[in-house]
Amino acid sequence: MRRLVIALTLAVAVSAAGAQFAYDIDSPLAAESFRTGVEAFGRGYYAESLAQLERALSSEPRDPLILYWLGKAYLRLGLPSAAFERWNDALAVADGSPFVESRLELAGAMASPEGLTEPTRYVRVAELPGSKGDTVLFSRPSWIEPLPDGKAIVVSHGTDRLLVVDANGRIVDTVNAGSTGFDRPFACARLDDGTLFVTEFQADRIARLSPDGRVLGYSGDETGPGRLSGPQYIAADADGFLYVTDVGFSRVVKYSRDGSMMLSFGVRDPSFDGLSLPTGVAVVGDVVYVADAALKAIFSFDRYGNYLGRARVSGLSRPEGIRSVGDGRLLVADGSRVLLADPESGATVELYRSERRKPRILSAAFDANGELLAADFDASEIAYLSDPASRFAGLSVEVGRVYSDSFPRVSLDITVKDRRGRPVTGLGYQNFYISELVSTKERRVEGDKPVDYIASSIRPAAELSFDGSLDRSSAVDLTFLLEGSPELATMRLEARDAAYAVYESLGAGTDSRARLVVAGRVAQPPSAGDASAIGQAALGYEPAADWRFDSGLRLAAGTLFGSSRRRAVVYLGTGSVNEAYLEGSSLAELASLLESNGIALYAVIVGKGGPSEALSFLVERSGGSIYRADRPEGLAVVAEDVREARTGRYRLSYLSSADDGFGKSYLPFSVEVYLRDRSGKDESGFFAPLR
Repeated sequence: MRRLVIALTLAVAVSAAGAQFAYDIDSPLAAESFRTGVEAFGRGYYAESLAQLERALSSEPRDPLILYWLGKAYLRLGLPSAAFERWNDALAVADGSPFVESRLELAGAMASPEGLTEPTRYVRVAELPGSKGDTVLFSRPSWIEPLPDGKAIVVSHGTDRLLVVDANGRIVDTVNAGSTGFDRPFACARLDDGTLFVTEFQADRIARLSPDGRVLGYSGDETGPGRLSGPQYIAADADGFLYVTDVGFSRVVKYSRDGSMMLSFGVRDPSFDGLSLPTGVAVVGDVVYVADAALKAIFSFDRYGNYLGRARVSGLSRPEGIRSVGDGRLLVADGSRVLLADPESGATVELYRSERRKPRILSAAFDANGELLAADFDASEIAYLSDPASRFAGLSVEVGRVYSDSFPRVSLDITVKDRRGRPVTGLGYQNFYISELVSTKERRVEGDKPVDYIASSIRPAAELSFDGSLDRSSAVDLTFLLEGSPELATMRLEARDAAYAVYESLGAGTDSRARLVVAGRVAQPPSAGDASAIGQAALGYEPAADWRFDSGLRLAAGTLFGSSRRRAVVYLGTGSVNEAYLEGSSLAELASLLESNGIALYAVIVGKGGPSEALSFLVERSGGSIYRADRPEGLAVVAEDVREARTGRYRLSYLSSADDGFGKSYLPFSVEVYLRDRSGKDESGFFAPLR
C-alpha cells in the first residue's frame, strides 16, 4: 500500500496478502491517466483505455499495476502477444505474482495445440447418490439427457419420475407426468421445440410431454403392429422422427413427432438375421445405430429401416445406452465402462471404467460444459467424470464491464470458460465468490506526534447478488459486416435482402438492435437504425478491389465492446477475407479479438462461391456458423442460433465497503469461480464516480 506522509503525520501501510499488484502511483499525471484508463476499460472503451494507460506508463514506466492493466487492454483488442509481454514485464518488475503467472500458464495452455487435444481418459470427481440417509431421491437411473443450459434430465426408473439436475449436481425439479404418472420410465428424447418423449417399460407405451411437463398423449396400441412390449431406449433424428427399441419384440419402432407410428424394423428378414436383445439407439445423419446386448454388437440401418451392416466396433461386453456425440462417433455405455467409438473405422477409446465392484452403467452423456456423466443402474448413482487436464488447468475467468455509477453498489459482467475456450453455462450464486481489498485508517498519538496506521484486509463482498446469466437472455446486439468488393457489388440486391431477412428475424419490439459496417478500402462508420437504413447502406457503398476485411471486422467488433447483450457479427459477402490485404493483422489476432470479447462471427455467403479457409477458421474459433443466402429454409435460423449460443457471461453485484476517496482511490477486488473440482480467478479494480 502507499505510504502517505503529511506534516507531523506518519502513515504506516500493512499490505494484505493479495496477489494483485499494489496501487503505488506517485505522478499526478500518471494517476489521472490510470484512473481514466481503468474507467474506460470498465465501460468497454478499450482503445481509449489503452491510450490512457500508455500515457500513465510513460510517467511511471516500472509500475506493475499499470503494466498489468495494459495487458488486459491489449488482450481485449485482440493482441495477445502484446498482452503477454506487458504481463511478463509486470512480473519482472514486481518479482512475481502467482495470479498473473497462472493466467499466463492458462492462456498458453489454451493457445497450444497440445492443450486442445481431445481427452482420452476421465476420472470420477463427484457423484449424486440416489439416497441421503433414509431419504430416497431416486432409484435405478436408466438414462441421462443433457440440456443446453447445463442441466440434465435423469430418468429414475425405480421411483417412476424424471429429475432435473443443475450444473452443480443439485436436483432442482421433478416431472411426474401428472395424475397418470409414469410406470417404470426408462429413457427420454427431447425435440428441438422442447417436446419430451419418455419410454415407459412397464406400461408398454411412450408418453409425449410438453416443455412444461404436461402429458400431451401416448403412443403404443393394445393390439396389432403398434403394440409395444417393454420399450426402452429412444433417439430422435434431425427432422424430429423418433426411434424406440422394443425389447420384447426384438425390433425398433419409428414414430413421427406427433407420436404416430410409421414403421418397425430389425426383425429377421432375407438381408438380416434379426436383433436379439436391442438396447441403445442413436442417429448419426441418415444412419440409425442399434446396440444389441445379447449379440454384443452395434448394427446400422437407414432411416427407413433397411439393414446396412454391422458396425466395426468390437470387444463389447454388454452395450446398453448409446448416443451420437456430433462428429460421427458414438458414446457407448458398456457395462462397467464408457467407450467412445467410431462405427465406421472401429476405433475405440475407453474413457472411463467404474471403480465399483459390480457396476451396470446404462447411460452416459457429455453435458453442456463438456463433463461426462454416467448413470449406474444398480448402484443408484450419477457419477460426474472429468479429464485430468481440465481438473488441473481450471477455469478461465474474465471480468468485463464494471458498473460503478451507483457506488457503493457495484455490478460486474463475468465470463467463465473452460481450458478449451468453451463457455461454461448453468452457474448460479453458489459458484461465485467475490472479495475486495478494504483499507482502514486509525490515528494514534505517539509521543507528541499523530500517526496514521493504515491496515488493509481482504473481505468477502457484502450483499452479494447473482443478477442472472446472459444465456437466459434473448436480447441481441448484431453488427452486419458487408464485404466491400466489386464482386459483391454485382449482387447488391441479394446482399440487401439477406440483411433484411436476418434483421427481421431479430423480431420487432424485442430488446435487440443492429447496425451495418462496410469493409471498404477504409472501414466506413456503422449505419444504425431500422431495416431501411441498413438496406440503403448495403446498396450505396463504393466498391474497392483493395477492400479491407481486417479493419472492417475490427470496427464491427468495436461497436459491440460495451454491449451487455448477446454479441454477434454477421458477415455478408462472397466468402473472401481478401487475404492479400490483411496487413498487420494475423488471423490469430482477429480470432483473439472475437474470443476475448465474446463475439461470435456468422457468415452469410451471397452468390455461388464458398467460404475461404480463413473465414471458416474465424467462424469456427468464435463459435459461429456459415449459411448460404439462398438457403430454401430462409435466414431466420441466424437469429435463432445467436440466441441459443452459450455465452458463459454472468452479472453479479455487491455492496462495496471500501473508501472511494471521493472517487480517486483505486478499489481492487477479485472474483473466484468454482464448479466441482475446477476453479478459476480474475483480479481487477475500479474507481467510483468523482465526488
